[in-house]
Amino acid sequence: MVKEGFVSLWVGNISTPAVLEELMLVAYSEEGESIPSLFATYFGLPYYDDAVREAEYRESPSHEMEQLLAGFSYEEAITPRFIALTQQTWPHPFNTVILLYNFHYTGDIQQIALEPIKLQFLGAVPYQ
Repeated sequence: MVKEGFVSLWVGNISTPAVLEELMLVAYSEEGESIPSLFATYFGLPYYDDAVREAEYRESPSHEMEQLLAGFSYEEAITPRFIALTQQTWPHPFNTVILLYNFHYTGDIQQIALEPIKLQFLGAVPYQ
């Protein structure tokens, strides 16, 4: 799923910024082995480079793709591509955005709903 030049997008609702931080935390064993984040575990993700991922909790949830992606890397390139791939607005607002760069998610798990976390995969697009 690692693929140079692509970005994969998840959106959803999470109860607090602390829950998002815990969800994305990559830990290490005493031997220095990487322990995947809960996010990676829930979506069955193999390795992804944590240095090129962005995750943000928004205090003001939004229905609009443009608002959700505002301020993220490559926003001018990826926003119209994600709008074309999905849609510009949704019936329910989202407060959480996760972007994995140089990653093209192709897994079977499209969404998770485990209180206090609800996330769904929207797609992957080129970011360059």
